[in-house]
Amino acid sequence: MDAVNASQGKRAQTAVLSKTIFILIAISLVGCGGFSGPSTAPQFDFSMAVSPATQSIVAGKGASYTITVNPAPLIGTINLSISGLPNGVEAFFESGFDINGSKNLGISTTDTTPSGTYQATITASDGNVTRTANISLTIIPAADFTLSVTPNLPTVKAGSSTNYVVNVVFAGAATTPVILSALGLPNGATASFAPASLSASGTSILTLTTDPEIADEINLFNIAGTDSAGTISIPASFDISPTDFTLDQTFGSVRANAGAVLTGQIDVNGTSGPVSLSARSLPPGVTASINPPVVTAGGFAAVTVTTDIATTPGSYTLEFVGADNSGQSLTRLPLSIAPTNASAGFFLATSPVDAQILAGNSTNYNIGVSAPGGTIPQLVFSVSSNLPDVTGAITNANNNPSTFLLEVSTSLSVGDNAGVITVTATGPDGSQSISVNLETSTPPPPD
Repeated sequence: MDAVNASQGKRAQTAVLSKTIFILIAISLVGCGGFSGPSTAPQFDFSMAVSPATQSIVAGKGASYTITVNPAPLIGTINLSISGLPNGVEAFFESGFDINGSKNLGISTTDTTPSGTYQATITASDGNVTRTANISLTIIPAADFTLSVTPNLPTVKAGSSTNYVVNVVFAGAATTPVILSALGLPNGATASFAPASLSASGTSILTLTTDPEIADEINLFNIAGTDSAGTISIPASFDISPTDFTLDQTFGSVRANAGAVLTGQIDVNGTSGPVSLSARSLPPGVTASINPPVVTAGGFAAVTVTTDIATTPGSYTLEFVGADNSGQSLTRLPLSIAPTNASAGFFLATSPVDAQILAGNSTNYNIGVSAPGGTIPQLVFSVSSNLPDVTGAITNANNNPSTFLLEVSTSLSVGDNAGVITVTATGPDGSQSISVNLETSTPPPPD
C-alpha cells in the first residue's frame, strides 16, 4: 500500500512541474510577442558627419569632403547621394568605405561655373534609417572677365579660313589686359587674334585657317583668355566641308643629286570644274613648273622639278595644291637631295627610295638621268651593295637615254636584313652616284 501511495505522489509532482514549466514558457512567449505575430528584426542605427562643412574654391578647380558614418558600416550597405548643386558642378563618391567608416566626396567645377555660394544636402541611407548633412560651397570667379564667341559652328572649306567674333567683358575693377589664345586646335588648323589682347571690354576677331589636308569632320577647340586674376576658356568648333576632287602625283618618293631635273605629273580626280594647281614648300634652289596650271577633273598636268647644284643635301617634302570652288586638295612629293659631282656633266635620280621584299625575291628601281642642255652623255653603270647575296643590274628602259631600270635580286640566305645599294654612272667628264635602300625579311614557312 505504501508503494502505491508513493507512486501516485511522484505522478502528481510531475504533473505540477509540467504545468509550471508550460506557464513560464507561455509567459515568456507573450512577453516576446509569441502567439501574437512575427518578431521584428533589430534595427542598426548610425550617425553621419561631413568635414569640412564649408569650402571656397576658384571656378575650374575641385574640392573634397570627408563623410564619416558611425559606427563603421561593417554590416549592411550605406548609400550616399547629394542634391542642391548648381549646373556646372559635378559630384562623385569614392567606391567603398574605409575601415573607419569614411568616404571621400569629390567636387569638380569648370572655369565658367557661375560664382556664388551654394547649399547642398548629403543623404545617407541603409534602406531603413536615413541621415542628412548640409555643406556650403562658394565658387570664386576664375578671372575678373567673361568670354563669349560667335558663330558656334561655322562650315569651312578645306584650305580656306573663317572668322569668329570673341567678346570680352571686364567685370568689377579689372584693369590688366586679357591675352587671347586658341587651345587644342586639330592638325592642319591655325588661329590668330586681332587684337591679340584687350585692355577693356570689347571684341577680337579670331581668324581660323585650315590646311587642304585637314580631316573632313567637326573639329573642337577652346578659346582662352588670361589676365592677372586667372584664365578662363570657352568651347568653339568648326565643320570642314569636303572638296569634290583629289590630287595624286606620279613621282613617288625620289632621291636625286643636287642639280637634277625631275619630271612627272599630277592627276586630278573627281567631278569638279577647273582646278588651279600650284606648288609650295619648295626648298632653296628648287623650282617647279606645272603645265597646264588649270586642269579639269579627270585630267592631268605635267610637272618639272628643277634642283640646283647648291641645294643643301637633306630630306624635303614638296607640296602641290589644287583649288576650286569646293576648297583645296593637296598631294606631297618626298624628295631627298643627295651630294653631287657638278663636273660630271649629268645628274642621277631614283624612285622609289625605299623597298621591302621577301628574301629570295627581286625588285626594281627607276633611275633617271638629266643633264644641262638635255644631252645625256654615254654612260657606264656599276652597282654595289653592302648586303650579302644581293646583286643589281642596270638596263635601259624604252630605248630612252635618260631612263634606266635597276633590277635587284636577292637570295634566301640574306634573311632579315637592311642595307644600301649604290648606283654609279661614269661619263666622259666624271662619275655620279645615287643610292637606294632595301629591306629584306625571311619568308614564312610553306603551309
